[in-house]
Amino acid sequence: MSMEKAMNNILSRAGMSNSSSKPDPVKCKLCGKDKPQMEIKHPFKNEMRWVHCACPCEIEQMEEFKRNQEAHARRIRINKVLKLSSSMEDIKNMTFDNYKMRKGAENSYKEILDAVKNFDERKKHGVFIFGETGNGKSHLTAAGGNELINQGYAVIYITEKDLFSRLAATKNFKNEESFQEIMGACLDADLLIWDDFMSSQYLRDEEKDWIFQIINGRERANKPIWATSNITPKEFQSDEIAYKLDDKGRTWWRILGNMNCIFNKASNYRKSKAMARAMGISIEEYENGEGQQL
Repeated sequence: MSMEKAMNNILSRAGMSNSSSKPDPVKCKLCGKDKPQMEIKHPFKNEMRWVHCACPCEIEQMEEFKRNQEAHARRIRINKVLKLSSSMEDIKNMTFDNYKMRKGAENSYKEILDAVKNFDERKKHGVFIFGETGNGKSHLTAAGGNELINQGYAVIYITEKDLFSRLAATKNFKNEESFQEIMGACLDADLLIWDDFMSSQYLRDEEKDWIFQIINGRERANKPIWATSNITPKEFQSDEIAYKLDDKGRTWWRILGNMNCIFNKASNYRKSKAMARAMGISIEEYENGEGQQL
């Protein structure tokens, strides 16, 4: 068989007519209607030929199949990423509905709501919330993360201590997780929520390198980080903290450049709750200054 004849057979099987005449209609197997036809230029001859096109319902079926495949792949990816999160049972119960708004946390709350609402538009632009321990930073970021998970995004919530210990554990050849799996998940997730960021009093060189790899990698991938930290406003403004992560301050300035930094002014809720219970008054009364003297 000649090459020309072979190609004509292929084109014929693909639905192209053998002449310039409009062919008889072909019924769609799904809806029973005539498939649309159109003229196109023959790839090897200077003439037009008719071809049968896919029926709109066939196109919709193929697109639906593609959407289902993508959704299945996304669910697998999300479940894989979620396995890396710290204390998953506690985290998934933190929502906006059970978040208790407190004086001083208004700006943090508004920022997380905006970060959720405009997640795709913000791209790599993340959030850095700092303030006193126990004032709701972790609950707020977890609530935002859970909302995004419900929308189909892959989110990792991990504490700095847990992240470092798990990366260090990969040095043991018997460890179930590999360094590449953990680091890859941190870089691949749609959102990384980094709880208790910079909580370590001393950072080893390898830990500084891990931090830079994640910060830099997610910046290059145009993906955000939401970080919480217990540093004070004085520490936030100091040169010392900028050079804690590396001797040139490059990691710190990447953080400030890629995140909206919010000082959560709310007080320590756990402390207020404990003191109010001890004094036999409500948390609101304690935080309003009542019963300060035992």
